[in-house]
This record gives sequence, structure tokens and C-alpha cells, in this order.
Amino acid sequence: MRNAAISTAGGGTERSLILTVCLTQFFTAFMGSSLNVAIEAIAAEFAVQPQYTTWVIATFTVLSAAFLLCATAIAEYFGLLKVYRSACLLSALSSFALAIVPSFALLLAGRAVQGLIISLIFCTGMALLVARIRPQQRAFGIAVCTASVYAGLSLSPTLAGILTDHIGWRSIFVLAGAGLTLAFYFSLQLKPEAAQRKKTSVFDLTVSFFSVSLILIGLSLASDGAQYLIAAAAGFALLVVFVLRQRKAASPLLPAGLLRQNRQLRDALIASVFNYLSNFSVTFLLSLYFQFIAGYSASYTGLILMTQPVAMMLMSLASSRLLRYFSPQLMTSAGMLCIALAFAFFATIDAHTPLYQIMLAQFLTGFGFGIFSAPNTSLVMSSVQPAQYALVSSLQALSRNFGQACSMALATALLTHFISALAGTTLYLYELSYSINFIFICSCILAALGLLVCVHALKDHSWRAAHD
Repeated sequence: MRNAAISTAGGGTERSLILTVCLTQFFTAFMGSSLNVAIEAIAAEFAVQPQYTTWVIATFTVLSAAFLLCATAIAEYFGLLKVYRSACLLSALSSFALAIVPSFALLLAGRAVQGLIISLIFCTGMALLVARIRPQQRAFGIAVCTASVYAGLSLSPTLAGILTDHIGWRSIFVLAGAGLTLAFYFSLQLKPEAAQRKKTSVFDLTVSFFSVSLILIGLSLASDGAQYLIAAAAGFALLVVFVLRQRKAASPLLPAGLLRQNRQLRDALIASVFNYLSNFSVTFLLSLYFQFIAGYSASYTGLILMTQPVAMMLMSLASSRLLRYFSPQLMTSAGMLCIALAFAFFATIDAHTPLYQIMLAQFLTGFGFGIFSAPNTSLVMSSVQPAQYALVSSLQALSRNFGQACSMALATALLTHFISALAGTTLYLYELSYSINFIFICSCILAALGLLVCVHALKDHSWRAAHD
């Protein structure tokens, strides 16, 4: 792709670029989490057990991650904007189609297709933004788009709950379809770039797809049996095959030396893995704490849990200004420090911990995540040439999904290991409280490891700056 040759967008075109990417960031986050509150309604309408309806969410998440490298190859062949624009239209149409599905099987199939389409947005949206926006506005654009993700996460429980209660769960897809249609409209105001027509082996893409699928499914369901651990191991074996074949490929999708030689990219991706590995299960664990140990209602719990994503959104917006005064390496280090400190507090909570203290720790977590995410994205995108923007966008999304899958697998495995009592008994509450504290200790250690990675990157940046 000749992204480097694209003239800098100006005025209305630049605004259209930011608007379309913000809309897709918001609604992809919204679609990924909004159905959590509609599980009961979906189960009731299709007469299926509630535990099976979680596959509506899992199918979307796994396939959107597994198809990322394939999506990158498609983007590098046809061009970023053409693929992004097509994905906006197809995702909008798929959302409208999901609003009228007559059976649970078709709902699952539709979510699988939608996950594949959304991966095309994941690898092109931020890449388009970074390639086309003016350098002096780049930090602001990344920050606003990152904030849009957290806005989608923050508002999805409330919006989806209102829609489900008053209109029905199908209206969630209608709203998402309308938003993605608007994103498609704004994308029409952008001029397409020349495609690179870079070809990648179909066999290699197939191997990458199945390797990531097996890894994420295996890790997510690891607590359900040894067969899922075997599936994850098989996925890692296929991933090794993919990497080895890429090292010998004439035109590799994943250059062998990219991560080995590019320390800035490598450190940023590793820090991202540790960030999501330590952080992703927080909402799940606090939801258990508030409802089972503190005794709060589901609606009240939902309101309290909004503290963290709202703080994330606000600090993501503020990070563009902070980047004028502080290096992204320093901000990611500060963010991981805040997260580690918050987790150290969460590891001590019990039934008598005041609510305001927990909410302050939630805010500290969101504060840390907010000042970590946008600078981390800036580090990833600035570490390569424009022709590799789609690839590193996919790698960052993969690091995020891998961290999320491992985080939930760790939390589920530890809860299963420590809890043996019947739900509702005093012993059950004791075991649950102990499990939550122990998992937060593990999360604190993982956040501390992420902090070490960020500090190493900061020292490396300071040394290079001093010797330039």
C-alpha cells in the first residue's frame, strides 16, 4: 500500500475520518459487550439454557480475533480504505439481519459471520487514522478513538438494558446497524489509496486462523476439561508452524525479524498482553463481589461498575494533552503502576470494605488504563512504516484478545479450584471472598510484570534520547 504517499487529510475530510473510526470503535465495543445483559431474554425467546447463550458472545470474540491476520492480508491486497468501507457496510447489514433471525442456530451463525467482518475493521480503522491524519493531530485522534471504545463499554450495559426491557433484545442490533451505517456514510467522503496487491499463501492464512481459534477457545474453556488444554496446545503448535513458514516465505505477512528487531513494538505488545491479562477479569470479579458478598442488586451493581470504564474514557481523552508534556513510555509506566496499586487494594476487600474505597480503587484502575491505552497504541503505530500499519493493528488486537482469554481462564480456573461449597451457604461466601482476593493478588503480580516491561522501555527510550 502506498499509505505514505497519501496526502494529509484536511478540514472536513479529517473530521470524517475521525468520525467514522470513532463510530466503528464505539459500536464494535458495544456489540462485543451489550449482549451480556440480554442473555436471559435470548434464552427465553429461543427456549435454550442460559449457559448456551454465552456462545453468542464467545463466537463473536473468538472469530474476530482468529481472523485478524487473514483480515490483514485482505487489507494489504485490496487497500485499507476499500476493505474498511466494505466492512462498515457488511457489518451494518449483518446487524440488521441479526435483528430478524428466527432461530438460535442462525443467531450463532450470524454472530460468527459478524465476528469475521469486524476483524476487517479492527485491522484497518486505526491504521487509516494514523496513516491519514496530520502528525500534530495524531495523538488527539488516537485518544478520541480509544475513548470511543471505553464509551461503548461504559454505555453498553445501560443502553442494552433499556432497549432489552422496553423494546426487546433485537433492537440492540438495530441500533448497532444504524451506527455502522453512519460510519459507512462518513467513510464515503475519504479518497481510496492504491492497493499494494500483496499476496499471501492461503495455506498460511488457514493455519493462522485455526491456530488462534484453538488457542483462544482452549484457554477460555480450560477449566472445563483437559481436552481444552490439549486444543490450546495444538493451537500453539500450529502457530509455531505458521511462524516457521513465514520465515521462509518470499513475501511474508509477518516478517520474521519484526518483533525481534523492533524493540519498541515488542515491548508495547508485551505490555499490552500483561495489561489485559491482569485487568480483563476485574469487572467479572467485582460483579461477583457486589452481588454475592456485598448483597447489591444487579442494577445497582451495574451502576457501580460503570466507574472504571468512565474513568478510562475521560483519561483517554486527556492523554492526548498529556503526551505533549510526557513521553508515551512514561505514561504507560504510570498507567501500569496505578493498576498494580489498585489491584493491591482489591486483594484486601471483604464484606465490610466501604463502598467509596472500592469505587476509588475502580477509578484508579480506570485512570491507569486510560493513560496506558492511547500512548501504548501510539507506540505500536509509530514503531513501523505506514505499509505495516494494518499488520501492527492486528498484532495489537491479538495481544488484547490473548490477554483477555488468559485472564478469564485464570479467574475461572482459580474460582473452580477454591470453591467447593454450595451456593448461598456461609462457607460458599467465605470461599468466594478468598478466591476473589487471591485472584487479585495474581492480577497485581501480572500488572507489576507489565510495569517492569514499561519501565524497561522507558529506560531504553531515555538512553537512546541521551545518545542521539
